[in-house]
Amino acid sequence: MPQDTTNIMTTYEIIATVIAVIALLQPWIIKFCNHFLRKICVSFIPSAQIKLYYNRSGAYVYLGGVIESKNQVAVIKDISVKVIRQNDKAELKLDWSSFVAPIFQSVGGNAVSTSEIARPFMVEAGSLYPVFVEFASVNTQENDRLAEIYSTIAAEAFSITQSNVTFEQAKQRLVGSQNYQNFRDELLQNFYWKEADYIIELTITYNERKTKQYRYKFNIDANEAAAFKENIENSLKSAIDEIYRVPTNLLCPRKDFVSAENEK
Repeated sequence: MPQDTTNIMTTYEIIATVIAVIALLQPWIIKFCNHFLRKICVSFIPSAQIKLYYNRSGAYVYLGGVIESKNQVAVIKDISVKVIRQNDKAELKLDWSSFVAPIFQSVGGNAVSTSEIARPFMVEAGSLYPVFVEFASVNTQENDRLAEIYSTIAAEAFSITQSNVTFEQAKQRLVGSQNYQNFRDELLQNFYWKEADYIIELTITYNERKTKQYRYKFNIDANEAAAFKENIENSLKSAIDEIYRVPTNLLCPRKDFVSAENEK
């Protein structure tokens, strides 16, 4: 009779083969577990003060920190801010506008910062990504009205400076105009940064429309509010400043990040 020559694997060979297969599949197993079994965790760690603005673009804020992603890669789709004035619940809704480099560079002897348009970005798993964001109002109607006001003032300033007048004379003529008076009163009435307590809600949108929200608080006292209001007239007068190439000084208060997670 012919003998059976079929090779039968020994126990050792079977174990060795299984180990080899597992070794080959290990990277894919780890990737599968990380992607499907370990939940992504995105967090924001503040590392700079909140900076408050009021200028020709209206009221808005700037803030900085780092975003951390745990377990999985995160694609940051959007960062938005809602400021809530606590005494009357008036809201200021803002969305990211630009990323600002926190380090100032010297250009021609002047300190300037660089910026780029805000856009989605990726945060690798287990890493930190610094972000310093300037926000802009999403209120289209208000933005259009501000553009109309400052366009009208710029045209009036240009008309005033066509005659042979000094810088101070030009400013006085602008301040004395009816347009200036009407616009100043309108802007003062709608001025957002009043004496009050404020809550700021920071919302990070990532991956498939997931969101993470953080709440902070700050206060504007009576003296700060009064000084801040001067930005209205200074912003209107800046139309003359630009023509005479004189810098415009505007107040930009800085506020510490103070958590308000337990406050409603």
